Amino acid sequence: MKIGIAVGVVIVILALVICLAPLKTVPYTVTVDYEDIETYYENEPYEVMETYYEDEPYQELQNVTEPLEYQLLGSGYGGYIKLDGSYICGPHKKIVNRAEVAGYFTFRCPFYFIDEDKYDDLRWQYPDGIPEEVRESEYGKLYLEETVYLRPGERGEAAWSVDELIGEECNEVRAFCLWEIVPEEITTEKMVTVYHQVERQRLVTEYRQVEKQRTVTKQRQETRYKRVTLLDYLLHY
Repeated sequence: MKIGIAVGVVIVILALVICLAPLKTVPYTVTVDYEDIETYYENEPYEVMETYYEDEPYQELQNVTEPLEYQLLGSGYGGYIKLDGSYICGPHKKIVNRAEVAGYFTFRCPFYFIDEDKYDDLRWQYPDGIPEEVRESEYGKLYLEETVYLRPGERGEAAWSVDELIGEECNEVRAFCLWEIVPEEITTEKMVTVYHQVERQRLVTEYRQVEKQRTVTKQRQETRYKRVTLLDYLLHY
């Protein structure tokens, strides 16, 4: 009887030790805050003197070659009274010299012509317009050119009689000119605006990176230790 009681007491004591007494050391991890010095960079403005170049205008006397200026006074095909009072019927063009000096003006006129009946046939065949290649092949063509010398403000002209050109009356043919006027190029002394580069300076803002430091809070994992009961160890580790 007494032996049984003693054994029971021992078992109870052992159970209490296993369940309550911290007998085993085990590691565990915790997150902890700590302070650290961090290096960073900032853009810092500063002013510097910058050299640059600028185009500066100035006036200079130069020899300038340019075509004579003129004004177109009239152009056409048909009856025309020339500057000398005579009458012609054909292509004509009139200008006035607007330059400050005298010079030559060349009138160029590729002259296309076709009789009325043939023209009507082509218009019927090509109602949207006679193509250029057809015009080149079906029309007659003469290259007319005349050069006149005009003083400043003087009028000049180029005019041709169709009768003298092709032996036909004006109203018996369809005709036109692809006019070109080529004025003489004259070299004169003129004040012109030219440019040269001038060195200048100005303050500009630039940026540089500056190293700085600051204290920051970071976190890290630390391993710590604790003692647990044997029962807790057996159940959780």
